[in-house]
Amino acid sequence: MPYTLEELAIVLGKLIDYGIDFVIIGDTVIQLALKKKELIGDIDLFVIKPSVIVDEQVFIDIAEKEKWLYTTTEAGTPKLIARVNDKEIPIELYENIFDIYIPEEIISSAKSINVKGRKIRIIKPEEYLVLKAKQGIDIDKLTNYTKNLKYIDRKLLIKTINLMPDEERKVIIHRLKEAGLTF
Repeated sequence: MPYTLEELAIVLGKLIDYGIDFVIIGDTVIQLALKKKELIGDIDLFVIKPSVIVDEQVFIDIAEKEKWLYTTTEAGTPKLIARVNDKEIPIELYENIFDIYIPEEIISSAKSINVKGRKIRIIKPEEYLVLKAKQGIDIDKLTNYTKNLKYIDRKLLIKTINLMPDEERKVIIHRLKEAGLTF
């Protein structure tokens, strides 16, 4: 079910108010870059603190206080189903654990944007494209995003690829080319 920028600001604002330090890392990055007024899908967050694994109870408590649902992602990390304006908005919470790896350089260079009066940190679209290519799923979605983005910084793409483990770089480049990007 689609949700608005206002609803995004409400649910992420609540997490900020609870002291959760995070960066948006998922499809929401591209939807915001494309200036969508209505967003779809879950919100993927890289949580800097508290730890989504060690401090899991923090997220259980937030869900309880806000009357949200608490469950887990396929990766075994917390997932909140936020309720706002009769809508349910899934929020998946990640950190560098198990098969999930996002270089510190990407997280620390996240930019702040204003979403309906809330300051939210978000990775750059190029970084998202590399992470999505690394993941190796939804290549059709990746292709669609590369066609719709007005500007893609090729230097930032290459810089981001070079942050990835050596053994994964060729596959990432192949997938990005498959999605229509040229280098």
